[in-house]
Amino acid sequence: MHSSVLTTKGQIIIPKGLRDKYKLNPGTKVFFEETTDGIILKQVDAAFIKSARGMIPKRKADKPMTEWWPEYKAEERAIEERKLSRISEPEAAYKKAVKIKRKK
Repeated sequence: MHSSVLTTKGQIIIPKGLRDKYKLNPGTKVFFEETTDGIILKQVDAAFIKSARGMIPKRKADKPMTEWWPEYKAEERAIEERKLSRISEPEAAYKKAVKIKRKK
């Protein structure tokens, strides 16, 4: 059994043997699972992500990504084109500006 000490910042050091065995390298994402017996540390990898797939139920009104993604990109493209048209025609923006009259 391995042990470690919790620092004042709430950090722990995973023993080298365990890091090597489970291929825990710097930057590896981990997940903490709380159980009745304590805390379980799990590595977030492809297998973990696949096991979590489908945990959040879909709403009936939700479209599949293959349907809503093209619509989203088309809206995004239209917004960007409007921004570019304003930049290329600066006089149009000036026409929309309101003159402020100063009181004498």
